[in-house]
Amino acid sequence: MRAPGIRSTVSRVVVACALLARCKCGAGAPSDAGVPWLDAGDAEVDAARPADVEELWRQAVDAGDDELARLAASEGAEGLEQRAAVSAYRITALRAMGFTPGFSSLPTLGAAAQRGTPDEARVAVESADAIAARKREQVDPEEDDELGVGCTALLATAKDATRPREVRIGAVRALRMLDDHKPCPRASEIPTDVDAK
Repeated sequence: MRAPGIRSTVSRVVVACALLARCKCGAGAPSDAGVPWLDAGDAEVDAARPADVEELWRQAVDAGDDELARLAASEGAEGLEQRAAVSAYRITALRAMGFTPGFSSLPTLGAAAQRGTPDEARVAVESADAIAARKREQVDPEEDDELGVGCTALLATAKDATRPREVRIGAVRALRMLDDHKPCPRASEIPTDVDAK
C-alpha cells in the first residue's frame, strides 16, 4: 500500500542528490535556461494541467498564503517540483513548497538555495524556513533521506560566502530550527559568521 509513495520519495531524493552532486562551483555546473540547480533535461519541460488547476497557478502568482496553500494541496510536492523546472512558474512553485507537508520539498528548496538565482534562493530559504518552523516531535523514517539531502544543501548554502547574505541567513535559520532532527547538522556545525554582531 505504501510502496508507490516510497518509490516516489526515493526517486525525488535520488534526483536531488544527483543535482547537488553535479552542481560544482565554477566550471562544469549545468547552466541551461539560467537554472544551474536544474538538470538540463528538465528545464522548460511542462505538462498541461486541468483548467481548475491552471487557475490555481494563476491565482497564486503574487498571492498570499491561502492561495499558495491551496496550490500546494492540489499539486503536492511532486507537481510543484515539475513546475519549478519551468521559468514562468518557478518562483510560484518555490513559494508554494513552503506549504507542502513533511520534508518532501526540502531537497528541491535546498538545491535552489544553494545554486539558484538570488531571487530563487531567497524564496527557497523562505519556504525552507516555513517548513522547518512546523516543529515535529518525530520524523517519519521515509523522510530521513529527504531531510538529510535538504539539510546538506542548506548547510552548503550557509557556508558559501559567495551566496547573498540574506540567503545565508535564511539557510542558517532553517538549520537551527531543524538541528534536533538527526540527519541535520548540530548547532555547533552551523556557521555563525552571518549572525548579528
